[in-house]
Amino acid sequence: MAAIIGRDKRYQICGSAHGFFDSGELIRQYRPDILLIEPFLEDRDGILWIKELAMEYPHTRILVVSRQSEHVFAERALHAGATGYWMKNGSPEELMRAVEKVMAGEIYASPSITALAIQRFAHRADLPKGLDALSDRQLAVFSLIAAARRPGEIAKELGISCKTVTTHFEHIKQKMGYANAEQLKYGARELLGAGEVHARLRHNGDVAQTRISQLKAKAGYAGIAR
Repeated sequence: MAAIIGRDKRYQICGSAHGFFDSGELIRQYRPDILLIEPFLEDRDGILWIKELAMEYPHTRILVVSRQSEHVFAERALHAGATGYWMKNGSPEELMRAVEKVMAGEIYASPSITALAIQRFAHRADLPKGLDALSDRQLAVFSLIAAARRPGEIAKELGISCKTVTTHFEHIKQKMGYANAEQLKYGARELLGAGEVHARLRHNGDVAQTRISQLKAKAGYAGIAR
């Protein structure tokens, strides 16, 4: 990703990070115009992180790059404050279109997401049963269930109590129509895919010439400035 953007001399990659803490340090240091992030790879609430970034850095545009299902996560990411959502299986040309559009102050969404939004507006398409009823935190918990995390691990990773995790489990089961914990685990893996939810991906950063912060790593980040 960094190599693709780095070929465009309008942009400069100004750093890389290997976790949420390190990425925060680089964002504060460089204040990029655009921040490319992959928020769903490290064990924390990615949607909440987008909200926090949007509040703390209101002048930085956020482009989410992800392998997570855009039909599930894109709308939530945009509502949280992201200005674009690009699927990593897209072409290099699509990535550059996303960067250019977000840099211009516009919202970027893939053609499939645009079509889905129109269908949902016309009441012709819905998210998989129950997912649209989950809160952002419940979706984060559901994602970790799909990644085979135990309740104690989920509590630690999201910074909440085990009792709160148990409460989320019960609410998710009610909303999704699962009768027991086994159905909950199976349903999470079926809908979100254990291999996709927390795939540990890495990318090599380049330096070009406009200030793209390639903030990557466990959580996957990148950012752009002029």
